Amino acid sequence: HVVKVLCFYHPDDSDDMKTAQEDTVKRLFAAARRNRLERLLEVIPSKVGPVDDSTTGKIIQRFYDIGVYPDWWKLEPLKTDAAWLDATTAITRNDPNTRGIVVLGLDAPAQELFDSFATAAKFPLVRGFAVGRTIFGDVAKRWLAGRVTDAEAVAEMQKNYADMCRVWDQARADARGKAA
Repeated sequence: HVVKVLCFYHPDDSDDMKTAQEDTVKRLFAAARRNRLERLLEVIPSKVGPVDDSTTGKIIQRFYDIGVYPDWWKLEPLKTDAAWLDATTAITRNDPNTRGIVVLGLDAPAQELFDSFATAAKFPLVRGFAVGRTIFGDVAKRWLAGRVTDAEAVAEMQKNYADMCRVWDQARADARGKAA
């Protein structure tokens, strides 16, 4: 079992806001550890402020500084190699035994995620993706509106997931210099 903690955290937040979020995350992580549950920390700074190549790395470092050691990190798609390098360096410097990173989708269009996979896959600490709404969001809306049948919805979601897996596998193979 994994406890997921979502944090809309940004280095530019007020000290009071940061302290409140940090205290909550520390309490949740302590409770998860007591119950022998894995911990996943999802960080989404772009939803609360401007980001650059160092933003996510700074946030990761801050959580380690306050004693929060997630088993997994769930990070929004970073745009550059420099941003991924900064984030992965912060993680490996502080916790070389972390399980890794999964790329968050943020309901992005599939092609945008495909492009981001090519960058993320270069970094071995990035293990995969967690992009549910991209896979099922539009299909679910149409299904709830009665515009597609159960079977059509299931088939389309299967295809969407298979496409994501195929693109991730190809991105990883390309990053390693191998054919998929």
